[in-house]
Amino acid sequence: MADSLAIEPLSFERKIQQTQSFLNQLQIIQSKLSRARDTLYLHEEILVMELVLNRIKDQSLIERGTVNLRFLNELENLIIGYQQQINTWQKEIDDNVNAFMESGKELSIINEASFSAGEEEDTLALQGYLNQKKVLKEKFAYVDSIYTLKRNKGLEMQSRLGGIQIQLVDLLESVRIRQRGFRRDLLKRDSPNLWETHASELEKPLVSVIKETLILNRVIVKHYLESKYGWLLFILLLFLLLFFGIRNMIQKISQTKDFSNLILDRSKYLRYSPFLSTALILFTISPFLLSVPPYFLIFCCLSGSVLATTFLIRIVLDRGDMLLWLVMVMAFLVFGASNLITQLAHQEKWYLLLFSLVGILVGLKVLFHIRKKPGKFPVNLPYLIYFFLVMQTVSIGFHIIGRFSLGKILGVASTLSTMQGISLYVFVLVLMEAIYLLSELSKDNQKDYANYLNYQAIYSRMKKIFSFLALLMWLYLLLVNLSLNQTIGNQLLIFLQTSRTFGNTTFTYSSILTFFSLIWISFVLAKNIAYFASIRDSQNLGPREKRLGSSILLIRLFILTLGFFLAVTASGLPLDKLAIVLGALSVGIGFGLQTIVNNLVSGIILAFERPIQIGDAIEVGGRTGVVKEVGIRSSTLQAYDGSEVVIPNGDLLSQHLVNWTLSDKKRRVEILVGVAYGSEIEKVHEIIKKVLSQDGILSFPSPNILLHNFGDSSLEFRILFWVANFDEWIQVKDKVLREIYAAFAVQKIEIPFPQRDLHIKTEKFQKIHPKKSEE
Repeated sequence: MADSLAIEPLSFERKIQQTQSFLNQLQIIQSKLSRARDTLYLHEEILVMELVLNRIKDQSLIERGTVNLRFLNELENLIIGYQQQINTWQKEIDDNVNAFMESGKELSIINEASFSAGEEEDTLALQGYLNQKKVLKEKFAYVDSIYTLKRNKGLEMQSRLGGIQIQLVDLLESVRIRQRGFRRDLLKRDSPNLWETHASELEKPLVSVIKETLILNRVIVKHYLESKYGWLLFILLLFLLLFFGIRNMIQKISQTKDFSNLILDRSKYLRYSPFLSTALILFTISPFLLSVPPYFLIFCCLSGSVLATTFLIRIVLDRGDMLLWLVMVMAFLVFGASNLITQLAHQEKWYLLLFSLVGILVGLKVLFHIRKKPGKFPVNLPYLIYFFLVMQTVSIGFHIIGRFSLGKILGVASTLSTMQGISLYVFVLVLMEAIYLLSELSKDNQKDYANYLNYQAIYSRMKKIFSFLALLMWLYLLLVNLSLNQTIGNQLLIFLQTSRTFGNTTFTYSSILTFFSLIWISFVLAKNIAYFASIRDSQNLGPREKRLGSSILLIRLFILTLGFFLAVTASGLPLDKLAIVLGALSVGIGFGLQTIVNNLVSGIILAFERPIQIGDAIEVGGRTGVVKEVGIRSSTLQAYDGSEVVIPNGDLLSQHLVNWTLSDKKRRVEILVGVAYGSEIEKVHEIIKKVLSQDGILSFPSPNILLHNFGDSSLEFRILFWVANFDEWIQVKDKVLREIYAAFAVQKIEIPFPQRDLHIKTEKFQKIHPKKSEE
């Protein structure tokens, strides 16, 4: 039984095949080991990182009297960046080591199967097989040596990266402790009063501080950009696309539009310099395209946007206002460069005080100009100037009483935020000009110059959206300048992500905020997309079937429905809780919301059946006008007297609806004309027929001229004719009446006044002539 279960020895042919298979497998293992990225490239990177970390550790933990909050914030960003880089390297090394371990298992299997004891006795007969075995041994030894070397280097690098990761965690914790202490002590005195002399052994010369600042910022920016080459290339490509797109758009309008000067005059910034306008757009949005950029890059972007704004607004500012702006630009550069300094340097106090005083004088001068010429400046500019003046005044006060760090933060934040606010205002104007030119270029009729009414409507709606986004950008960079972005961000995340319990339900404020934010975004998108689609649809002069019409309502419903389900999914709202809410809603519908639901369902029916479209001329419930909007609950009718009538959708389905433009826009016009008795009927017929043979009156169906009635004082003719466009029938009728009147006057055909026989009876006449009165 035992013998029967024993494994039979391999045949000679099978051994040769197995040896060749092992050789092939060793070649595959060798290829895998060769393709694995060598870790030698990490040694230099890790060496530089260790030197930087040692310097950071010495400066952040030992030089306690010289570092400032900006330095600690930059260190935190650098350490977080290093952690992300270490994590990337660790993942790569771990993957390599795991692959090496798999190769080691395969080598172990080959070793056990090929070089087991007693195998030589079976293979002494054939020299060829022995040579094959020799090649296998040499190949195995070579591959095994590569495996051992790669594996040992990988394990060594794993250990080294693990040690650096622990060091980074400890260092980050110590930096954050220092940050909390620094913020806690901001109101404490950290420098002598302004009238006192200052002497400190810890304080370094300003030149030395600037050199160390440049070194640290160079290290931070270099490390940051090494992992962001793709984003930098994307931003450069985006700049080129925007620049050439804007330039080509301006050239096409100049070449194809008959009123190009009128159109381009409304886009003064884009027309003046497409390059500067594009630079302003990219410099403004770049800090938000990059993930946690260092402050040096943020300041570079702010400087770029301010400089681009400087060259753009000189076309609208006079010489005096431009001089004030240039002074503020100098203050902006001084405060921004001062904010880059990563150590306490009390020598800069005097420079900051000087430019704070200059800034206050400039702000007061600007307020004087605004009061003198209120229509020349933006409406919200005074509020920004007041913010600047208050912050600078408080900053000077803190400098006077020895709170240098806090005074510097307030002075920097006020100056940079004020200049950034003005740049954001110009940024919004440039975006609006680009949208305007794009809308003009998209018009099919090349002779149709700017529809300014539509532009104003679009401008007011889009400006609210872009202004809101600009306000969010301004608030974020204000927090960055105040060094509060990370603190407020962390506290906000903790507040939003903390689990809370209400009854049997567990929730977080982040899920609630996500739900309502997505609902709000979908509502805004649905409203604005429908608005712009309706404007575009109203300009479409094609057939009614080719217009969106009431289908815009379906677009709104689709966006709202999609937004609702995305909100439910993203917020993690349990579906069973949602079913309870819908059940309660159905009960509410049964009790008191029948009318609202009726109008909602009627709106959906109107969208699918399309008995009315946007732009249709209709009559319902005694109201006539043009359909302006088909909403979810109600529709808006633009009456011919200018009023807007809101009609519930249920009334549009339940009442008799007259649609003058359902299948086409033709309309029959009826005119009654009277001529004096004795006029030649055929001559009158020919005159009217000749008047009706003019443009604007359709030849099919052909006009009809009918003798309608023998009136009290005239022969009445009934004139029937058709016009192609419902919107023009009143003008055509007016023209026909005028020409008929003129033709009758030439041909001496009288249009009589009403004639009546008048009988006068008086009492005096009856007494004098009784017989005649009886007659």
